[in-house]
Amino acid sequence: MKKQPTWILVADRGRARVFEAGEDDRLNEVACFVDPDARAGESGLTTDRPPTVNESMGFARHSIEPHTPLRDKISARFARLLCDALEAGRNERRFEHLVLVAPPRFLGALHKALGEALRKHVVREIRHDFTELPAHDLQQRLSARA
Repeated sequence: MKKQPTWILVADRGRARVFEAGEDDRLNEVACFVDPDARAGESGLTTDRPPTVNESMGFARHSIEPHTPLRDKISARFARLLCDALEAGRNERRFEHLVLVAPPRFLGALHKALGEALRKHVVREIRHDFTELPAHDLQQRLSARA
């Protein structure tokens, strides 16, 4: 009987790669994602002045701080994009198991974006940033942590 493939998402807040581990456990890259907003930094995406609100009575205006930092909003948006791509793969029955590899902060963003159906396929999580590793080195790191 043919073994169902496992997909491995290796991601950080600005880039991600999806690998498929088949019967021989060799990793084949399925998809690659890059979020240019994550690399721009907050200074490249915001104006110099914070947003303002008007006083309810009178003409005074006050600066306000956003409730959620821009960095977290960008990470959440990228996590949703990745989860949508994983959900499409799940719907096409391209994988049975899913492994998530990401730094702890981005792994939290992925958890918030994961749907219930996709969450059931997650069999393992690794809290490290392995996005820079070539496929061969990644395969060794993953098998060493098994």
